Amino acid sequence: MWHSDTLGVIRTPKEITVNGVTHPRQIFRKWSKAQLAELGITPARVETPDQRYYNTGAETLTLVDGETVISYAGTEKNAEDLKTQIISQIKSYVSSTLSSSDWRVIRAQEGYKVAGQDWTDYRSSVRDHGNALEVEVNAITDMDGVKAFQNHAVTEVRYTSTYDAEGKETIGPETEEVSRSVDKANWNWPSAPDAEADPYHVNYK
Repeated sequence: MWHSDTLGVIRTPKEITVNGVTHPRQIFRKWSKAQLAELGITPARVETPDQRYYNTGAETLTLVDGETVISYAGTEKNAEDLKTQIISQIKSYVSSTLSSSDWRVIRAQEGYKVAGQDWTDYRSSVRDHGNALEVEVNAITDMDGVKAFQNHAVTEVRYTSTYDAEGKETIGPETEEVSRSVDKANWNWPSAPDAEADPYHVNYK
């Protein structure tokens, strides 16, 4: 991405005309920064506030070490509004998750043995997990709390695998740790009794 005071933001190489002279798009790949600068063109990058938490405002262009930084003012969103959205997301997840096994409950009520105790326990655990998340969200008092909930750091312990000469895989016993950030509203929900287990997952630290 590049920027020119006369041409604006140039997102992809294209033919341009500067001071009456037409230049092919290849100049953006073949010319040096100094050569492009002679035409008033600088490399550019965009810095935007996280739109999950900020409303995007006025645009500002700043030249930093020969690079145009395009930034936007950001006004913080209302934390209570975001909490409401998160809780709505949690409720929706609980509803859609339970609906997929509602037929088991209905058939069981009709006398068919399709919803054993494992499914009853699972459905209960889904509700309990959703309720616990709602309590946690309701306890959030500011935007930092919202960000922490939606960017929760976790470390997963996973088995590594090895392969023999014939290409047969052996999972474990060696493990590795994988760290990442998760949105707690979408993470670590109970698994259905018929869900396929992840053979590599050991636990979360």
